[in-house]
Amino acid sequence: MIHELLLALSGHSSPLLPDGKASGTGLNPNEILSPAEKTLLTSLSQGLGQKHSIIRTKANDVVANHSSPVCRAVCASVLSKHLAQFQHRILEVERSILSEDSSIVGAYNIVPLSSIVGAFDGWERKLEWLRKLVTSVRTKAPEDGERGSKAQGIYSASSIIGYLRDATHTGYRDIEQISLDLVKMAETAWLKQLTSWVLYGKLPTVGAVDFFVAPVSETGNDRISHDTYAVRSALIPPFVEPDAASSILFIGRSLNYLQARRTSTDEGGDFESGPSVSDLQSRHLSELSSLTYPISVTRFSTAIRSIRLSLSKNALQRLLPLAKLLEILRLLKDFFLLEKGEFALALISTADERLAEKQSHSMDKYKLKASDTLSHIMIKEGEVKSILPRVWTTLASYGSLDDDEGDQDLEIARDLIDLSLESKAQVHHRASKDLRVPSVPEKFQDLLLPTATVLTLRVQSPLDLFLAPDEIDTYSKIHAYLLAIRRAHIHLSKLMALSALRRDPRPPPVSSASERSKALRRQNHRTCERLQRMRPVWATVASAAFLLAELGTYFQGEVIRSSWEDFQGWLNPAAAALSRPQSQEGMQMAEGLRASSKTRPTLSEGTVYFGTVIEVEGPLRDPERLMMAHQRFLGCLCQSLLLDRSSFTDRLRAFMTDVDHLCALMGRLHTVQQSVDVEKDLQLTTEGPSNSEIEESRLLDDLASARGKIEEGLNSLVELLRGVDLSTASGYGLKGLNIEDEFFPKVNNRLDRLLLKIDYTSPQTRASHSNDADAFGWSG
Repeated sequence: MIHELLLALSGHSSPLLPDGKASGTGLNPNEILSPAEKTLLTSLSQGLGQKHSIIRTKANDVVANHSSPVCRAVCASVLSKHLAQFQHRILEVERSILSEDSSIVGAYNIVPLSSIVGAFDGWERKLEWLRKLVTSVRTKAPEDGERGSKAQGIYSASSIIGYLRDATHTGYRDIEQISLDLVKMAETAWLKQLTSWVLYGKLPTVGAVDFFVAPVSETGNDRISHDTYAVRSALIPPFVEPDAASSILFIGRSLNYLQARRTSTDEGGDFESGPSVSDLQSRHLSELSSLTYPISVTRFSTAIRSIRLSLSKNALQRLLPLAKLLEILRLLKDFFLLEKGEFALALISTADERLAEKQSHSMDKYKLKASDTLSHIMIKEGEVKSILPRVWTTLASYGSLDDDEGDQDLEIARDLIDLSLESKAQVHHRASKDLRVPSVPEKFQDLLLPTATVLTLRVQSPLDLFLAPDEIDTYSKIHAYLLAIRRAHIHLSKLMALSALRRDPRPPPVSSASERSKALRRQNHRTCERLQRMRPVWATVASAAFLLAELGTYFQGEVIRSSWEDFQGWLNPAAAALSRPQSQEGMQMAEGLRASSKTRPTLSEGTVYFGTVIEVEGPLRDPERLMMAHQRFLGCLCQSLLLDRSSFTDRLRAFMTDVDHLCALMGRLHTVQQSVDVEKDLQLTTEGPSNSEIEESRLLDDLASARGKIEEGLNSLVELLRGVDLSTASGYGLKGLNIEDEFFPKVNNRLDRLLLKIDYTSPQTRASHSNDADAFGWSG
């Protein structure tokens, strides 16, 4: 029986196991044992032998079939080390029995089962923990609906490393030692994967599906074709912080680009100056080799930061100079954030002209009703593509002969900026956004034209190392948001040009003929009725136009301009000091900047800064830090523009739809009233109201309904803005902190001054708008 027991403990099939077969005698050993012996035998055969067999079978299956090299390495370590230790213990017990060791063998060479149980003291807890470990490893990743549940099991490097790290805190010394040993094995296997990416810019050849960096197939227009990559947050190990993960992605992408640039035949020159990437690999490898296990979060982040700075200082600084970054950021500010107001005006007017041409060919243009929209008008891709060239032509006509800087910016924008219909590929791309890029609602792309359009920027290499596609997409949405506000205000302002609707075209009151006098009285009566019905409409138009004007001024002046000045001052302190008025305080600040720049590594070169040759001086920052700062700038900009407030953006989107409908009704009313005046003056209708009069009455009723919706929208927007102002008492973020020369922008959510201007909710203000309408010239 002792022989069968040792075989059972070794994981072999035995009649002592629940599924084992009886010996050839046909006698079950359990039938001749006492209850105490059965209990001890059960603890050995089932508590140890059966678990040993399960662990070995499952671990061998994982090693043979699992896609994760880290999971395979952990299970291989379980087999080769920990189960080998248990097997070695079995051999030691067998050797002690054969040598009649008194610690196990008693008098008359009797081997008590209690002695054998004592020889394996502590192993039952170890084997039980190892059994839970190997049985938790899944060969397939869980479905999307299972992710986040506790029962999803271990399926990747990140999950098994997290499981093992948690096991180090169970309170059992022996479990802690086993888990620490397996953590070292798992993290060593993961670092081998990381080494391929961080040192060579290549994904691991084995187990790439388990690595948290994955390629994203994307077709670029660059002559140097290279894949783009993204971070899969579910596969990030627990000791890798989000900042470190972003740095790892940036390092690999940069190395991938450098390798593609090196192999290209049309590049050279400055790229080869300085230490090559191959010379830096030994330094970077030593940084990773210095890590101790289990890997500390702080030490790992420090090592990745050191590698990033080394790569940026020696290889990327000349590849991605500050002047190029400033140029592309200036382009985004001028045309996407609408710093160039003439670009917004030209784009809106050109799009309106194109839409008017399409409407002129519509057969039902005279059937405008309260529920009508422009969704029936189909805009083709070619028609959208033709808008931007006309805009560039218009902007070129605005420039002067001596404005070389403006001409240069316009030429760059003409080459890189494109207006197109929103494609399905762009919508699919937004489904996997980078978590660092703020989420902006897609609600304003279909206001410029009935079909959703996007303004895009073709980012050329190496600027794609700095600007991600998700960031360009965010800029496009901000542009659509700001342009929609500007467009609604322009359309309301253009209504004032319809003078026949807001003034009394009263002819000279001198007339001697009686029929002429009757005609004049009828005309005056008709005009007074129209003005009486239109008076509240004009008051609402003025209120809505004022709200949009103040909102646009706040966004452009207090949000975008101030945020950009802060970001520009951090990017290039010397240029920011030169752009400010040279007062005594400004001169002292500039001297302080020059003095502080001498104590840190600086980049000084003759740079054409938006048409002006200056010296770019400042702390030497690596491109990845610039990218992180730009992402913080973009995130705070979206927050300050209230794009993260879905209740506000939803209400503003509905308000702009109501404004478009009101403008369409008033334009149609102007045409119909002119027809009615002609019919009345020439006495073309004698019996009953004409079709034009019926349509005029319907349009006036629809205008009253549209006016009510806009009034409700005005009240809702002001209430929402007041709620935002109350919910952001401080609203200054991390501005003022200086953490390793990092950039932390100011979140400008204080709306008190804006609310002082646009508060339309008080009864006194409403009465003032209704009673003092003559002050705005709404009647003759």
